[in-house]
Amino acid sequence: MTQTEIKDKVLKGGKLAIERLLEAKSKENTFVVISDKGKVVKVEAKSLKK
Repeated sequence: MTQTEIKDKVLKGGKLAIERLLEAKSKENTFVVISDKGKVVKVEAKSLKK
């Protein structure tokens, strides 16, 4: 397995984990804490879904 293949798998896994987190938080109608330009912000998970 090449370094590029490993990198792609890690990035794909990270994206999938974030999508699943947002889906779960949206169903629970809760918030997600994120960083926006270095400032910590509490945002509704539903507003971040595509």
